[in-house]
Amino acid sequence: MTGEMERLHEEALTENEERDWCRTGKIRCQDCGTRVHTKTLETLPAHGCTQRQRARREREAAEHTTEK
Repeated sequence: MTGEMERLHEEALTENEERDWCRTGKIRCQDCGTRVHTKTLETLPAHGCTQRQRARREREAAEHTTEK
């Protein structure tokens, strides 16, 4: 994709997520992928993001070591 097409694609994805949030009140955390209920797009409520990311990194590390 060209830079302009990539930018337009990202804008469309953002618009879709915001539209979905208006309908459902839920948005996907960009860091861990969990959908959380929030009243504002400024901040997300606590949802174990740090723990989820750590667990994902540990799983990926374990999978990487078992592949060798």
